[in-house]
Amino acid sequence: MNKLYIAHGKDAAKLTRQLLEAMQPCANWDKNASIGIKPNLVVAKGWKSGATTNPAVCEAVIKYLRANGFANVFVIESAWLAADTVRAFKVCGYNELAEKYGLELFDVKKDDNVSCEYGGMKIDVSKRALETDYIINLPLIKGHCQTSVTCALKNMKGLIPDSEKRRFHAEGLSKPIAYLNKMIYPALTIADGTWADPSFEEGGNPVAMDTMVAGTDSVLIDAYAAKMLGVAPHQIGYLRIAEEIGVGSSDLEGAEMVEIGDREKMAKPKKSGAKKRAKARIKEKNACSNCYANLVRALIEMEDELPDDFKISIGQGFKNKKGKIGCGKCTQDFKQYVKGCPPDVGDIKKKLRKVIAQS
Repeated sequence: MNKLYIAHGKDAAKLTRQLLEAMQPCANWDKNASIGIKPNLVVAKGWKSGATTNPAVCEAVIKYLRANGFANVFVIESAWLAADTVRAFKVCGYNELAEKYGLELFDVKKDDNVSCEYGGMKIDVSKRALETDYIINLPLIKGHCQTSVTCALKNMKGLIPDSEKRRFHAEGLSKPIAYLNKMIYPALTIADGTWADPSFEEGGNPVAMDTMVAGTDSVLIDAYAAKMLGVAPHQIGYLRIAEEIGVGSSDLEGAEMVEIGDREKMAKPKKSGAKKRAKARIKEKNACSNCYANLVRALIEMEDELPDDFKISIGQGFKNKKGKIGCGKCTQDFKQYVKGCPPDVGDIKKKLRKVIAQS
C-alpha cells in the first residue's frame, strides 16, 4: 500500500524534522552515497513570496542527513528558462547554507547532459543528477498559470537544460514532464504547503496552508497537493499521464495516511479573479512558463488601463505568424510585439502602454 506522511503546523523546519523522523527514509542507504537536494528556486525571490523553497526546510534535511552519517550532500537546481541560478541561490538564502555546512551549490545550467529515452521520447538530463545516488525533492505545493498545480513531478524540470525546458513548452508540458519522471526519479519528496502561492508559480500572494506532505510516490504527493489547492487530480495532464505510464498512483483513497501533529483548520486558497481575467486576454500557444507568467503579472497590474477588448498573443506556436500584438521574441513578426526572451514585467507594461496610447 502506498503511504503518505502529512504534517500540520506553521514551523516548516520542525515539520520537516518530524516527517524525517517518522519516515526514516535513509535507514538502508549507503553512508558513502551521494545525495542531491533539489529545492524549487524557479526565480530569484525569497521564500516569503510563496514562490521558492524555504531554506529552513533544506537546512532541516541537511542536518538530518549529517546526523545520520551522510557527508556527500549537495544542493542541485536550475532556475527557470533564461534566469540566473547563481542569483537565485543567493537571493533565496542558499549561499548561507552552503557556507554554514560546507555544501556545494550545483547549477544544472552549467552541467553536461546525457540523452535519456523513454517511450520513444528523448530528453537531455543533467549528467550530475543522473550520477547522484539519491535525489531528495523539496518542491512547494503551489499554483501554476498553465498547469494549475506544480509540485513534485514538475519540480524535476530543474534537472534539465534550458533548451529542453523550451522544448517541453513547445510540446505541451504534460507528456514531457511525465516521461522525465520515468528517466530520473527522487528517492524522497517533502512538499511544503506551509507558505506558498496557490495560484501563481512566481509567488506574490502566498497562503498559510500549514501542511507538509512527504513520501516516495510523486504522483500520490501531487494528487494530494492538487486536492489541497481545490483541483481534481485527473484534470492535471502530466499527473494523469505519469500514472498511466507507471510513475506512481493517484489513489488517495487506497493510500495509507500517516498524520503528524494536530490538524488545524487550513486556510482555503484564494482564487484570483484578477488572474482569471488576465488569462482571458491571452491567446497562448506553447508559451514558456516564465514568459507567460510575466505577461499574466503585467496584465494583472495593468487591469484598469486595458481596453475591454484587449487581446495579446504569446508562445512558440506564433513563430513566423502574423498578428496584431504579441509578447516575446516568438511573436516578432506581429505588427506590434514586446521584445525579449522572456520580456520582463516592466518591459511588457511599457510596451502595452505605448500601444494603448497609439490606438
